[in-house]
Amino acid sequence: MPETTFGILGFPWDGGASLGRPGARFAPKNIREAYQWFENRIENNQVYDVDKRKLYTLDKGSIKDFGDIDIAAYSTEKTFENARQQTLDMLEAGVFPFVLGGDHSISYPIIEALHEHTEGRIGIIQFDAHLDLVDNSPVQGKFSQSSQMRRAIELDRISPEHVIQIGVRSFNYPWYAEYLKEAGVVQYTARDVHSGNPKKIVKEILEEKLKDVDHIYLTFDMDVLEPGLAPGTGANEPGGLTVVQAFSMLEELYDKVDVFDIAEVNPLYDVREITSSIAAKIMFECAVNKLS
Repeated sequence: MPETTFGILGFPWDGGASLGRPGARFAPKNIREAYQWFENRIENNQVYDVDKRKLYTLDKGSIKDFGDIDIAAYSTEKTFENARQQTLDMLEAGVFPFVLGGDHSISYPIIEALHEHTEGRIGIIQFDAHLDLVDNSPVQGKFSQSSQMRRAIELDRISPEHVIQIGVRSFNYPWYAEYLKEAGVVQYTARDVHSGNPKKIVKEILEEKLKDVDHIYLTFDMDVLEPGLAPGTGANEPGGLTVVQAFSMLEELYDKVDVFDIAEVNPLYDVREITSSIAAKIMFECAVNKLS
C-alpha cells in the first residue's frame, strides 16, 4: 500500500562524533541541495526511471520537507527528546519519516519514536562499516555514534537477533568476539556481500532473519560504501560496498520499511558533493518507491 506523504526531516547533529570526524551537521543542507537535481526531473507529477524503463506517477504534494529537528547544542538529551517527539508526530500523522543525519547517534531517538508509535516486534537493518554496539566509555559516553545499536536493543521489543548489520568490516575491539557470540546480532560482512548475491542476501534477511518482526527500521551509514566512492563520511574503512551493490539491496527494501535514516554524510570531507549526491539519490528513489 503506497504511503500518502513522504516526509523529509533533517537532523543536523554531530555531537555524537566523539571518535569519528565531526562535520555531519552540515549534511542535511547539502543532501537537500543535491536532491534538487533529481526533483527537477519531475514533470506533471511524473518521473521516468531509466534503469527500470518505468514511468512513475506521484501525487502532488506527496513529498514534503518538515524542516530540521530543533537542536539544543548544549544538551544531547534535549536534542534527542526533540527528535523523538518530532518523528513521533510525523508517524502519528501518517507520514513516512526519511531522516537526514547527522552522525550515527541520531538513529536512537528515531528508533525510540518508532518503538513508541507501534506495537509488535521491530527489526533493524543497518548498513554500516562499523558495529556501533559500544555500551559506554569514558571518552564516548552512552549516546555516541558508536552506541546507537546497543541502546536500541535495550528497548523492549527489539531483540539482538532482529538487528541485521550489512557491510561491516575491518578490525574492532577484542571484546566484540565474545559479545557477538552471546548477543546474537546477525551480520553480513562486506566480504559476504562481495562474494555473494546482494539481492539474495536481502531475500534471506526478509524471509528468514526478520520473518517474525512486525516493523522494520532501516539505517544507512554512508561509510558502508568504499571510501573511494563516497569520500565524505565520518571515517574511512577500505573494502566497502560499491554504490551499485547498495542500490540493488536498497531497492528491495524501500517498500518494506517503516522509517529510514541516512547518517554520516560529512560535507567537510566530501569531493565535488559525490557523497551527498549518493544520499540524495537514495532519498529520491525511496520516495518514488514509497509513493507509487
